[in-house]
Amino acid sequence: MQLPTGASRLVFIFAHPAGHVGAPRHYTPYFHCNGLDWHMVPLDIAPEHLAETIRTLAKSPSVAGFNLTMPHKPAAFELCDAIGPAAEFEGVVNTIRIEPGGRLVGESFDGGGFLNAACEEGVFDPDRRCVVIGAGGAGRAICHALAAAGARRLRILNETPGPVETLAAKLRSRFADLEISLDEKFDDAGLVVNATSLGLRETDALPMDPGRLPVDCAVFDIIAARQTEFMQACIARGLKVVDGVAMIKHQLPLQTAFWRSDA
Repeated sequence: MQLPTGASRLVFIFAHPAGHVGAPRHYTPYFHCNGLDWHMVPLDIAPEHLAETIRTLAKSPSVAGFNLTMPHKPAAFELCDAIGPAAEFEGVVNTIRIEPGGRLVGESFDGGGFLNAACEEGVFDPDRRCVVIGAGGAGRAICHALAAAGARRLRILNETPGPVETLAAKLRSRFADLEISLDEKFDDAGLVVNATSLGLRETDALPMDPGRLPVDCAVFDIIAARQTEFMQACIARGLKVVDGVAMIKHQLPLQTAFWRSDA
């Protein structure tokens, strides 16, 4: 194992709580395989301390950039001096690059990582209904990616109506041919995505009842920390299941290229 030295550069991943974060086991080896003496370090940062933490760490030449996960993506968006096109549409960032002078540039790669993984796994069919559960940062990114990839029918579900209605209106304004529904139905689903945090803990409720899914439906659960009870129940039904590790692996090259673009 290659340990960090004073010459190494760090990528911090901010979460709250952070006990479930296992991303370094994917990111750090990827960096090293690509000739980078970089290391990912998780930090549990309460929301009220996010801004000061980012601004302080951004002053160090040892820091290559930041990765944001729940619940920090919307707040990180507000901290950036410039944002990329995906982040601009979604209103969130999950990746921040530090440019000369401490300028912070943010982008969202959740959607790109999800879509590339879904295509590689063969679970995205633009002619089948896609159902996304969750309209938070990841849910917004995934809905945007599906729409941009040519999905014809999208159903978005969320515990509270406000965020999902806002997201639906924004998608309709950009993708006029996209059929969007908000009713809780699964009978016509070709792909169901759990874009919530449900499943991080063993005691969490399932995001939906797998018994309601068609036998030819695929499931993508963005949780990467563990095989969730939802995943297990879907596998038991014989459904194809993709987990959040696939999404991480497909984000890695996108994010690393973004962090390196000022090199």
